[in-house]
Amino acid sequence: MLARAIVAAMGLGTIAGVVPALADQTEPAAARQQVYTYTVRHPTYGEIGTYTDTIERRSDITRERGSDITRIEGCLRIAVKVLGIVAYRLDSDTTEVMSDGRLVSLRSTTDKDGEQLEVHGEARGDQFLVDGTGGSHAGPATIAPTDPWVLKRTGDATVVFTDTGRIFNVHITGGEYEPVSVNGVSVSARHYIVMGVRRQEVWLDGGEIPIMFRIVEDGTPIDFVLQNPTAKASGPSDAVLQHTALARPESNTR
Repeated sequence: MLARAIVAAMGLGTIAGVVPALADQTEPAAARQQVYTYTVRHPTYGEIGTYTDTIERRSDITRERGSDITRIEGCLRIAVKVLGIVAYRLDSDTTEVMSDGRLVSLRSTTDKDGEQLEVHGEARGDQFLVDGTGGSHAGPATIAPTDPWVLKRTGDATVVFTDTGRIFNVHITGGEYEPVSVNGVSVSARHYIVMGVRRQEVWLDGGEIPIMFRIVEDGTPIDFVLQNPTAKASGPSDAVLQHTALARPESNTR
């Protein structure tokens, strides 16, 4: 149960490299980058690792109308120790590339206790095609990666789990402000709930930055708590990513 909960909590999986054609077309003008580090906390084992998101936005000025390119690189490092011995380890590196709010490229590499998983995905026409260790899948062009930064509205959405490439529908509710304790401090944040193959939650501050997100697996909540909440972008427009849902992995675990 612990392994399944941890993997689900991340929704990770991304791209270690960007699609070459996209990289060649993009001018680095007005590039902006932010780094957000989260502590991963388990109710029984305490702090079990870290998750870091590096987000870079830039403008593609070579296209006729121009477009906003967003690149998200995620790095997850989990080590669960029992009596000082590592009983479970999970490492995952991901990269997502968005163009005007649409997912255009997704790749991830995950090492789950020695089991290697890879996912490669790209937008083609009105579909998003995924090929990975667990098989091939196809979804709509409006698909969103499972990621705490993808929240922008309530309602129904289609998401791709970045570690397995599997595609699911989710329903998002909430959005009202409520107090939440972050590192012992009460903060007013917008609380969203994502229901799909499991329950997931995210709390967004006034700058639309996830200050905490949670996965509930078999009744066990695993929290990801932002450690540098003051490291905000220059404004909401620099931080808000135009995706649609929340989350991170769902690998079938033992």
